Amino acid sequence: MYTVSQAARLVGVPAATLRAWERRYSVIAPSRTEGGYRLYDPAQIELLREMAARVAGGMRPALAAASLSALPTPGGATSGTPDLVAAAASLDPEVLGPTIRAGLADGDFEKSVTAWLLPQLDLLGEAWASGRLSVAHEHFTSAGLMGALASAFAAAAPHERGPTVLVGLPSGARHELALLAFAVCLRRLGADVLYLGADVPPADWRAAVRDRHPLAAVLAVHSRRDARAGTLVADALADLPVSVWVGGAARAGVRGATPLPDDIPEAARRVHRALLGATL
Repeated sequence: MYTVSQAARLVGVPAATLRAWERRYSVIAPSRTEGGYRLYDPAQIELLREMAARVAGGMRPALAAASLSALPTPGGATSGTPDLVAAAASLDPEVLGPTIRAGLADGDFEKSVTAWLLPQLDLLGEAWASGRLSVAHEHFTSAGLMGALASAFAAAAPHERGPTVLVGLPSGARHELALLAFAVCLRRLGADVLYLGADVPPADWRAAVRDRHPLAAVLAVHSRRDARAGTLVADALADLPVSVWVGGAARAGVRGATPLPDDIPEAARRVHRALLGATL
């Protein structure tokens, strides 16, 4: 499932345009969380992309919407989507814990990350930015999620030690949730993941590489400041036999590292494929 901001990026139009198409032309009817936030499923994204293509081709929006009406209308997601924002607002571990377990209980961790965790993190960020949630709410929820992801990481221990990968954040960077989810995905593929965590200085990255001889080092950056710190890590590792990869919103600002896609399971698969090629 995708939030309105994610859907807008995937479709290539502003979020306000998606809302207008929904309101004026009933192109789709996205499901909503208990907190009222829109959620779009993959079929709805495809329909919106077709709408955008027809409008970009010169068709008036009303006519484009009418021309799509003959197509099967994709259904929304279940209304029972575990609502992380509502759980955060409760400040109640007995509410948060079951919500997280339900969100990650699909049986397919990678699918849960893409369909539940990332959209819910976006909604959590929007709620904090709008003032609906406080720093206390956000930290309370992050702690619960870190615990759940740490358990998933421990459960994903490979039966045989695969290629070694360092995963962590550069100096000053502290947003670990998406990176730890990536580490779980990579470990489930068989990699020997050494998770370094947040705020790791360049010298310590270098020392870890010299000590453990990994094939790859993966970091995440979410701001310009993070990107500058990430470049310092890449520079510190430049003369060592290790490939450096970077994900996150500010990844384009990191020199000397290979960028990874936003799709966390796909990012893990991409690194793993490269590692397998390096060991052949």
